[in-house]
Amino acid sequence: MLRHLLYIISLCALVACSSPQANTPTLHNIAYQTDSLQYAQHFSLQHAHNHTLLTIHNPWQAGQILAKYYLIKHDSVQTPTDGTRLIIPLTRVCVQSAPHIGYIDALQQTTQVVGACSPQLFYSPALQALYQAGKVTHLGDAYQMHLEKITQLQPNLLITTAYPQADPLQSRLQENNIPTLPTVEWTEPNLLARAEWIKVYGLLFNQRAQADSLFAHTAQAYHQLAQQAEQAQDKPNILSGLPYKDTWYMPGGNSFMGQLFKHANVAYHYSNNQQTNSLPLSIETVWFHFNTADMWVGIDANSKAELQQTDHRLTAFKAFKNNKLYHYRKRTTPQGGNDFWESAVVFPHRLLRDLIIIAHPALFPNDSTYYAAPLP
Repeated sequence: MLRHLLYIISLCALVACSSPQANTPTLHNIAYQTDSLQYAQHFSLQHAHNHTLLTIHNPWQAGQILAKYYLIKHDSVQTPTDGTRLIIPLTRVCVQSAPHIGYIDALQQTTQVVGACSPQLFYSPALQALYQAGKVTHLGDAYQMHLEKITQLQPNLLITTAYPQADPLQSRLQENNIPTLPTVEWTEPNLLARAEWIKVYGLLFNQRAQADSLFAHTAQAYHQLAQQAEQAQDKPNILSGLPYKDTWYMPGGNSFMGQLFKHANVAYHYSNNQQTNSLPLSIETVWFHFNTADMWVGIDANSKAELQQTDHRLTAFKAFKNNKLYHYRKRTTPQGGNDFWESAVVFPHRLLRDLIIIAHPALFPNDSTYYAAPLP
């Protein structure tokens, strides 16, 4: 379960630190050109002639801003004083959770990472090599970062995952002049919107063209795969996840996973549900609607025997009896690192392809999955 803390963590909606400057221009004196984003809703990019304004929007309060950043290449550049100034490209970065490394790895900028929460639980071979060489500092786990270690590293930026809860660490980071960037890609409405956050990292590491190219390829591949899935003549029923303390959290019909099921052309009982979050269901309710499901994905277990030990009632499902059971642990490390939590957010077309291969093997008869694998 610890590896899930790399992604599922409780932090506040962070407020950006300001770096006051004398005689700096005001916002209304600057001509900005706004980037036209295709899917992402919770960040925006505006370019001036000598800097870029990155704004992180609050997904929990419409119209509110979490943080502003003025990205500059030289400290002499004047900017407004209502945000944090960051000199790019960043060269000393600390990260808190798995998706951060996924984006950074995709841009081949992992050598700029100097600290990470629970680095032993990351999958990234590049990060692991740096950690083993003593070049990445262990910052504690995602719930309790070590302020002293972060302060000693003096990073250009600490990238965090923001949640709406209060975070007592934030004020202490501000007191120590540690700039933080709250990411909220997990609240975006769909997988491509989450993937588009690579554009934020592209700017931070001065890799804008590379980030734009990667995202364009991902979006194109995703749409092409969805079109291919529509050609499948059959539409198998799908079951997802596992119960936790007698509650089965099933994807809402409009959640990113629910949308993934639609694009893979599989039948999902809650496909018409409009919720974007998980649906807390009893095991009895799940049994009623899914006991004849043809396939079962997203199982947090290493084997069929382990699944049976979790709850003997699960053995009664058709998918269990027919061995149509799949987890997302194909790319893992002995320590528990799982690439699913790192790169799938950046490359959702790989995840869609996996699901299509499982549900419609005739469409890709000679291909193997990337993240998914059957339970042994």
